[in-house]
Amino acid sequence: MATGRRGRWWLPSGRVLGIVATAVVVLAGGGWLAKPLWQPWWYAATVCGGHLSGEDLAGLLPDKRLQAADDTFGSGSGVLRCGVDTNDGRRYVLKIEAQTDTGTAQGPLAAEFTIPRKPHYAFPKTIPGYYGEFGPVIIQECPGLGRDADGRARRLVTKVNALGAESAPSPQSLRTAVNAANGAASELGCGAAPLPVPDRVEPIRKLAPSQAEGTMCDWLGRITLPRNPSGKGWKAVAPTDERAPITNCSLLDAGTGEPAVELTGWYGSWTDKPFDTLLSANVMIPKGHSSHDALLSENFGRAKARCAGESANFLAASYAPRTMRPVLPMSQVRYLLSEFAKDQTERRSCTDLELPDPAVHPNAR
Repeated sequence: MATGRRGRWWLPSGRVLGIVATAVVVLAGGGWLAKPLWQPWWYAATVCGGHLSGEDLAGLLPDKRLQAADDTFGSGSGVLRCGVDTNDGRRYVLKIEAQTDTGTAQGPLAAEFTIPRKPHYAFPKTIPGYYGEFGPVIIQECPGLGRDADGRARRLVTKVNALGAESAPSPQSLRTAVNAANGAASELGCGAAPLPVPDRVEPIRKLAPSQAEGTMCDWLGRITLPRNPSGKGWKAVAPTDERAPITNCSLLDAGTGEPAVELTGWYGSWTDKPFDTLLSANVMIPKGHSSHDALLSENFGRAKARCAGESANFLAASYAPRTMRPVLPMSQVRYLLSEFAKDQTERRSCTDLELPDPAVHPNAR
């Protein structure tokens, strides 16, 4: 600083300090508006309850002028929404929604799964989620909210619609989903334990069945496997743990890398309608049976059980690439489905296991 004529330090008055501070704020504000690079940290601090990371948003959001979307985090609403839109507000760039669901017809789980389909697993096994058609989805049990009048568990469903920001899973979108889910769980009183924030998109690990011990597929190493039609051996993929809302175990042809049978377990009464729709739309169901039954079709089989007082559905699907024919005979698919369902029900202390009988019902034409 400059000194006075007597060598003393000159100190600005309070009024001068106020003017300088105001000028700095104005300049900073102008710079903020002029530099989209600054935007991610602004949105991280001001939207979605402050639960998001500026560094992750910087890796997701485009280098364009943007604006915050409507935000209900912190409002006391039962449906939490937030995100970032284009500057004209006409399209979203990143959309986040979290709400509890018991599996009602209009709920988020019903919208996500009109029929059961194999999810795209991108999270580590410790995170109960997958990468959906539009971005990451996390489904958490909510012990803090109890059950509804029909005895159905409440689950927190957190969706990140990232189509405006990416075309494939990224660590940034997965972390954004976990941070949003953790914040929503706290705000809504879900009672779920905080989820760990992942540091990568989980790679697909292909194991020999004998090496699958400790995974969801360890039962494959304890049974006699069908012969591989290609003459090669088998590989197993186990992307989930036993407490996931949708468990998965895949048997792959070691030569081609293509799946021979996809085995999935679906937990909660919300899963009944998607399975009923799958059977009624794709199988010629004979007289005396219904779409609620455990059945075997030309390409897939369904088994059922009761787990924690709710429905559980098990699916084995076998489709040869680019055809509608099964890779394995359906008698062998049924055998694998039965072993998978038995293993799943034992892990989760389920009851009333129903397995399909050997009859193969034709596909609906």
